[in-house]
Amino acid sequence: MSVVLRGLNWGHRRATGPMDALAALARERWGVDVAWDTQSLAGFEHGLSAEVADRYDLVVYDHPFCGVVAAHGLMLPLDTLLPPLRDEDFIGASLGSYRWAGHLWALPVDGATQCALARPDRLHAPLPASWDEVLALGRTLRTRDQWLGLATLSPHGILVLLALCANLGHPLATEPGAEPFDRPTLNHAADLLKAVAAVARPDGARMNAIDLHAAMVADDDLVYTPAAYAYLTYGEADQRRPLQFGGFPGPRGTVDGTVLGGTGLGITRSCRDVPAASRIVAALADEDAQREVVMRHHGQPAAARAWKGCADDALFQGAHAAIANTVERAWMRPRFAGYIGWQAEAGTLVERFLAGELGRDALVAALEVAWWRHGRGA
Repeated sequence: MSVVLRGLNWGHRRATGPMDALAALARERWGVDVAWDTQSLAGFEHGLSAEVADRYDLVVYDHPFCGVVAAHGLMLPLDTLLPPLRDEDFIGASLGSYRWAGHLWALPVDGATQCALARPDRLHAPLPASWDEVLALGRTLRTRDQWLGLATLSPHGILVLLALCANLGHPLATEPGAEPFDRPTLNHAADLLKAVAAVARPDGARMNAIDLHAAMVADDDLVYTPAAYAYLTYGEADQRRPLQFGGFPGPRGTVDGTVLGGTGLGITRSCRDVPAASRIVAALADEDAQREVVMRHHGQPAAARAWKGCADDALFQGAHAAIANTVERAWMRPRFAGYIGWQAEAGTLVERFLAGELGRDALVAALEVAWWRHGRGA
């Protein structure tokens, strides 16, 4: 009788394609069936809990949950189950982002950060290299009845704000007891974000990164965005109008400081067959497996060498290579137990700021008050 494991993924082909391919590999190699459930992007961003951990054997999740995972013992430490792994084998800080409290809580299976998106068939100009150039482009596009795009539905707006702070040299603190922001930097970053949002298509206030990619493929008036979490599958040939991907146009004219994304695959504390689950996770630690299982099934692997000069990147029109430096230089979010709650509240505050319901000073004060409140639960 075959082993059956239950997994929780999120519902986009960047995620489902690779995990369905992994399930096929597990069935073929070890006679293990993995039945994947999916959740929305919003669920992925906010929804890891004890209830989830106790319902599933395998969960795909994001590294800022590591503090919650460690504090409540939601996942099994993979350093006790897998052979040693090397940071340099994974893009940027992908592997290190899942280390917390002395253990590794997930294997990185997807690499991502914020980057620029463009419609090359509509934007007949070089991609902006700085935030000032983005603002200038946004104004020019309005004279042509075209738009910038900017997804600011929570938590995407706060994450762009954090990327601007990091690029300016003063990222958000990573420890709950530390002063969260350099206030002049946060003020400047908030002004930069609002200026670009003011020339972006207004419906971005209701969009997450997936919505924005889909809109850019579908709508010929939406031709560029400076910062959205990369879904490189929208560069594949089967898209109506494949997108072009480029480095983050930071205010200092560099790609530094975007907010690391990606996903990891963890084994829950309630896993019904830990040896079987460990074999499945360990299989994806191999670079070739990440290319074959992830990259060839609409995903973007965490394996470092897949991002630079990999033949399979031709499926994405070279998108991995185009943003590899941005991913390598990405900033890692806090992972203490209260951070996810702060990010959710901060995302709503930024929505209100961009809608004109909060002034800049009120936004900054509210972000700091929320930081101390959520930090007390760490």
